[in-house]
Amino acid sequence: MLSERQAASGILGCPVEVLGLIFEILPPAELRVLSIVNKELRARVEPFLYANIQWLWREASSPPPITQLLRTITCKPQLATYITNVHLDGMNIKGRMTAGPPKILISSSELTEYTAFIQGTGVPYSDLWICELHQGTIDALLALLVAQLSNLRCLYLGPIYTRENQVLGMILNSALCRPMDYRLPTFQHLRDVSFHRAVGDDGTRPKMTPQDRAKNTANVLPLFYLPNIRSMSVTVENPDVFTWPAAHLPDPSKLTSLDLTAVREAYLGDLLSVMPYLETLRWAWYYDYGVEDDFVSPTVDLDRIAAAVSRVRGTLMDLTISADAPIGGNEQFHPAVKMEGSLRAMVEFDELKRLRIPLAFLVGFVEDTTKRLQDVVPRNIEFLTITDELGLQNDGGDYNSDWPIYEWTDTAVLTLLRTWLRGWKSCTPQLRGISVLFDCIDTNIGEWPPELRHQFMELGAQAEVHLELIEWKRDW
Repeated sequence: MLSERQAASGILGCPVEVLGLIFEILPPAELRVLSIVNKELRARVEPFLYANIQWLWREASSPPPITQLLRTITCKPQLATYITNVHLDGMNIKGRMTAGPPKILISSSELTEYTAFIQGTGVPYSDLWICELHQGTIDALLALLVAQLSNLRCLYLGPIYTRENQVLGMILNSALCRPMDYRLPTFQHLRDVSFHRAVGDDGTRPKMTPQDRAKNTANVLPLFYLPNIRSMSVTVENPDVFTWPAAHLPDPSKLTSLDLTAVREAYLGDLLSVMPYLETLRWAWYYDYGVEDDFVSPTVDLDRIAAAVSRVRGTLMDLTISADAPIGGNEQFHPAVKMEGSLRAMVEFDELKRLRIPLAFLVGFVEDTTKRLQDVVPRNIEFLTITDELGLQNDGGDYNSDWPIYEWTDTAVLTLLRTWLRGWKSCTPQLRGISVLFDCIDTNIGEWPPELRHQFMELGAQAEVHLELIEWKRDW
């Protein structure tokens, strides 16, 4: 039987390309075992062992091993250059929505080393950064980690890591908007970013005013200055005044896929105006009953949405718009929401091939036989998915008679589709498929019964367009 040393010698005799193929498929645990066999094998294994950092923060009492990683790369800075993918996520830690993430204690000797690194960057907010580090905030620790990752390609930060992001935002601002002033990475290899913050409340707090919560806008806008960003998923909250953080506008010319949450119609156009080659856009319209400001309102401004999305109409091929106005504060029912304007301008979005959107955005809440899908659907559409999101608004409880309720029943939707498909080849000649998503809840029992489903499928067969019904489960 071969000894570990003999086995290691055999492995090291393989060509570098073969070693790479082997190490790429090995799990971290096996890579760690190989790394302690001898120094030569460790040198070969470490680039693969440190390439992917993936943590899931499940319990408040068990924080991720960020201090251990920082300690390691402080002793051996070369290891930080191997880190290319960072994926940090976590479950909602109960009771931490208002208090923020738990603190992570750092030893005095480590603080001394980290302080020296921070001061060496030359950033003007080093005192704040060091103070936050002494307090053990995940924001300061995460900033310390990111500030050493010169070869980072993919960064995913879940809400537990972005609840507090002032220092990290400052680092991104300094590195991306003023790259010549400080000793920080330029993040030239970073192509894929996900930076999400929890929106809304836990349903028990009173309404918040804008002063109750610091918005993250200034901390995430620097991400749009990443020189080679290709895909981004980000929460952008609505500031009182929208301004880009640098003296010049961003130019994310390689950005083709964007997923936006929190930002409302007022600033959607400002973001899209700097994206000349965007192909895929996912935008979540959101109304938070627990927030009172000039932007998070219960009115859907369809004209402004159409104007905003028109900024990318020349390249946009895939558009998803979702909508949510959940129960907030101490209420028992979903708040009232209303539509203003129209998405008729979307007919002219000639490059748009795929569209997923709430039916209410296309034809409003009120069942109206004069409303036609072909009057708002892009004329070169290939696949359309319509949802019944916002279908529970203003339904029950303190009913607001001045605001509409959702009237589109299964029969009405079928009639709407039948009117369109009767002459679809003249208005949407590229059409290939339509999906109807409806909420699977107790109050919808009996919706889309077998007879109606048969009529639905028969309509598709007659029109030679693929039709499908999909039940979706609401996340309460």
